[in-house]
Amino acid sequence: MPAWRDAWTRSGRLVLLLDFDGTLAPIVARPEMATMPERTRRALDSLMALAGVEVAVVSGRGLADVRERAAIPGIAYAGNHGMEIDGAGLHRIHPEAAAARPELEEVAREIGYVLGAIDGAFVEDKGLTLSIHYRQAPDREAEVRDAVYGAADGRSGLKVTEGKMVLEVRPRVEWDKGRAVLFLLEQMHPPAGAPVLYLGDDRTDEDAFRALEGWSDSAEGVLIADPLPAESAARSYLRDPAEVGELFEALGGGR
Repeated sequence: MPAWRDAWTRSGRLVLLLDFDGTLAPIVARPEMATMPERTRRALDSLMALAGVEVAVVSGRGLADVRERAAIPGIAYAGNHGMEIDGAGLHRIHPEAAAARPELEEVAREIGYVLGAIDGAFVEDKGLTLSIHYRQAPDREAEVRDAVYGAADGRSGLKVTEGKMVLEVRPRVEWDKGRAVLFLLEQMHPPAGAPVLYLGDDRTDEDAFRALEGWSDSAEGVLIADPLPAESAARSYLRDPAEVGELFEALGGGR
């Protein structure tokens, strides 16, 4: 923490790149129930009011969804793992991802037929990607996996990735949260030595942690996890989303 504050003072900038679910907001049973705790929101608002603080949200949620739930004005949002970016003067939709939409619609229909018989499992259509949630049906995981991989396998334009009690069907494009973070940083132009922190909790955030390793010595990932995984590219960690709010308070408290 003192090193981040000192680097912020010397460079005049602090860049925060933030995942939403499991980071700004606790993990909940259904995605539409997720909300940022009021303490975290107040702390982030206060921090953003200080000179030199720049924030972006990078999420697996659809762009419109994460913008509505985070509701942080004036920032860039990267939805669908960065395949769609908008805000703060930026607008980008990955063209190959958009072209895969017809295949995604077919897969969504096929998976939906199977999941209709599995209480607690459901498909979330996010436009450029699909999330198949089974947190409320943990004993039916094998059936959910069979349905998802069965529908997506053999489709050259799609791939399946895995997260916390969720499977995702995505366009098979060379793009992820790491590439999205590098794109955002190229637009933000933080000065040399400015602290750049990416906060995230899931496997997909590891792409962003690794991307920052090559960006600068003052850029690093902060993993939100308890217990910690055996391996991570993050250099720092917090135990849960409540500590994210405490981090915001502590960063801004000495200024």
